[in-house]
Amino acid sequence: MSLTVRPAAESDLPRSIAIERRAYGPNKTSPIFFPGEGMKLEDRIAIMTTRIKEEPATQCIKVVDTELEAKGEEAMIAFSMWFIWSGDLRPSFPKRQWGAGTNLEACEAFFGEMDRRWWARFEGKPHVYLKLLHTDPDHQKRGAGGQCLKWGTAEADRLGLVSYLEASEEGRPLYEKYGFKEVDRIVVDLTKWGGTEPAIAYLMLRQPVLN
Repeated sequence: MSLTVRPAAESDLPRSIAIERRAYGPNKTSPIFFPGEGMKLEDRIAIMTTRIKEEPATQCIKVVDTELEAKGEEAMIAFSMWFIWSGDLRPSFPKRQWGAGTNLEACEAFFGEMDRRWWARFEGKPHVYLKLLHTDPDHQKRGAGGQCLKWGTAEADRLGLVSYLEASEEGRPLYEKYGFKEVDRIVVDLTKWGGTEPAIAYLMLRQPVLN
């Protein structure tokens, strides 16, 4: 296996967003949330950079293919963003910035509801929150997503903290393999914006494994 987990830096954000866009789109709901050309790359980078700088609990990691790296090729194949609220760190309600190229009403109905459900469950409480995880489609089924989950769940177990995430239908089986269980779901009707399918997010919890 030529995959290794490393800390991700701000300079990795353009590649992480490129992976995100390849992994999640196009699909039947993305044109509703991000009509036209969608959010510009620089806006997405700015939003992520601000969140990382303002939230000290943020830890970003990447999975690198060392064989590709040795060849001088693009080696980052997966990225994940975790919030680890432990010790003196406590969560605060996020200030969402949707940016240009987004359907503000639809984003608030779906992604804003993710924030509200999370906050209702965890306001002021220590926990581990997996906010982003995506793998380059050219490198899926190689275990990169699992490497990210192993890293985060190991941290949660070390700290004795519950873990939380929002999953898509496609991602849910992977999270279940690592001990996450569905505790709620968000279903948003998108027909008022021309959608043909609802947007669904599965809210999942994992209890720490204590030694």
